[in-house]
Amino acid sequence: MNFQSIKNICAERTSNERGVSLLLAIFLGITLSSIGYATFHAVIISSRTSGDHAQATQAFWAAEAGLERALRYLRFASPPPGGTAPFTYQSNIEVGNGNYTTQIDPDDANTGTYIKGYTITVAATVGDISRSIRSHVRTSTFGKYAYLSGSEGGTIWFTSSDLIEGPLHSNDRISITGSPTFMGKVTSSATSFNQGGGYNPDFQEGYQLGVPQVDFPVLQDVIDNYLLENGGSNPPLTIDARFNRDAEVIFNPNGTITYSVWRYNYWGSKVYIIQNQVVDLASVSGMINVKGDVDVKGTVKGQVTLLASDNINIVDNILYHDSGAGGIPSTSSTDVLGLISVKNIVIADTYANRSDCIVNGAMLALGTSFTVENYYSGSHRGTLSIYGSLSQKIRGPVGTFSSWGGSTGYSKNYHYDQRLNAMIPPYFPTTGQYEVTNWTDLSH
Repeated sequence: MNFQSIKNICAERTSNERGVSLLLAIFLGITLSSIGYATFHAVIISSRTSGDHAQATQAFWAAEAGLERALRYLRFASPPPGGTAPFTYQSNIEVGNGNYTTQIDPDDANTGTYIKGYTITVAATVGDISRSIRSHVRTSTFGKYAYLSGSEGGTIWFTSSDLIEGPLHSNDRISITGSPTFMGKVTSSATSFNQGGGYNPDFQEGYQLGVPQVDFPVLQDVIDNYLLENGGSNPPLTIDARFNRDAEVIFNPNGTITYSVWRYNYWGSKVYIIQNQVVDLASVSGMINVKGDVDVKGTVKGQVTLLASDNINIVDNILYHDSGAGGIPSTSSTDVLGLISVKNIVIADTYANRSDCIVNGAMLALGTSFTVENYYSGSHRGTLSIYGSLSQKIRGPVGTFSSWGGSTGYSKNYHYDQRLNAMIPPYFPTTGQYEVTNWTDLSH
């Protein structure tokens, strides 16, 4: 093979290698371009997805803001919005990067009842994204709380022997010593707790401080509720115990009540004005109106609120007719009792109450307190068990305790009757607040 042949062979190989290199370069260029396009496209999609998610989140919170503003409007509306026709409360209100529109639909059942309900629908838009939420709210009553106080009445302690089941609120600073058990959420309008020795409470549902105060009603509010719902066409049973008279109401397990009115003569003997009058509970239009003091006890079968313009004295256990062991109401019971005193609700110092006392019912002391007669004297009387609700303008004491073990009055065993969420004692006052009964995200 001569030199020229070798040269031609080398030139051919070089040309082939250049062709292969060119093909490889073209292939790699196409591949990298494809990868670059795919990556760029993915970045665009991811950016759009992130943007959509951010707008959806902003739209959701805009809708929530509209809901909160509607609730604030309802809280301060006096009286609450009437009628049953839906109305637009706010339209195209700008918030953040978007806007919202709120519609309020009063319940059809609002007419003729003081318990008002409303469905609030809020539609919000941010950019191209829309979110809608819907919530149903209703006026809450004082039966909402296991325990409620406007004032704690000075320094009255929750102690290690106390158990409170259900929501607890005070407009005042709550005093806690030792390790009481709070089975429901605890709220206070104060910014701290008064912490006593061995402070170690068990807040099983947590607590929240600095919440808005709950305003207590007056007697006229109860009367207005009665007139609005009942119309005054069926007057309540009215018992007149004024002018140095006393009254007693005994609830009977057959659905009747027995009531008496008397005065004391010069020698201290009872002189009856009305003695052992029996009335069917179903005939009293849901209310017993006592003008003056009244002693109360017995077994309730039916639904009624007892209103007294003076003190209500609980002289023995008050139970529902189908309450179980220890006075626990049946979850299927339709019995409900409201006790409203313009002054005090008192656990009387009677022989029957010397060893434990059980009360079924929603209690509200408008003027002063729920308390125990002579709570500071004698020996320990056992446990005061409440299955229902207790609200008092100023907290009253039910017993005393000491570090060395001595005590008088009662230990507390308070349980919230969950039926009060849906079954309200007739004409029981509202708190001026609204509670949310359901909430729905319409965007899903």
